[in-house]
Amino acid sequence: MRWLSENWHRVLAHAGGLSPLVWLALDYVRDSESYTFNRTAMLRAGTAGLILLVASLACTPVSWLFNWPRVVQIRRTLGLYAFFHIALHLFAYAAWENGLDFELILRDLEERRAMSVGLLAFLVLIPLALTSTRGWQRRLGKGWKMLHRLVYFAAPLSVLHFLLLDRDFITEPVIYAVLVGVLLALRLPWRRWALRRRVTP
Repeated sequence: MRWLSENWHRVLAHAGGLSPLVWLALDYVRDSESYTFNRTAMLRAGTAGLILLVASLACTPVSWLFNWPRVVQIRRTLGLYAFFHIALHLFAYAAWENGLDFELILRDLEERRAMSVGLLAFLVLIPLALTSTRGWQRRLGKGWKMLHRLVYFAAPLSVLHFLLLDRDFITEPVIYAVLVGVLLALRLPWRRWALRRRVTP
């Protein structure tokens, strides 16, 4: 019980990262042959990836606002789950939705800005996922922190991908845009200094 009381935030991070997969697995068992499942898997994986990416971006501001430094411990976990779900989203789009028809995929990239922006966001996340270990952190030294600031580009690009999709309702992507905007604004040097002064006893 003591371990759980001290690490509940880690358990919650893993539960949040794995629950979309469990949900998809149940859907697959119920309706694996349906075209609807392929599209549902693509959309749900993309949504899960965006939520987890925003959550990882929120860890540091939350630690300042609520004087809770331990929340930073789950930032990497959330980021890696985000990358996994975004990779699954891309795979579902390329393999299940388009049958690995690269001519069709390339045409989609050329004609729809949402696709090219989404691919760019994924490419930005690749070096962050590959260098997420402590070993890479030691090898890169100060350069590791600079490299991982690319998340400040990946998150807005992911939201822009969502916004550019042809949808009748844009309320949800606008909410993500506002959240990411606030989280990035909180990281501005003057704002960060003010927050740290406020939470320091």
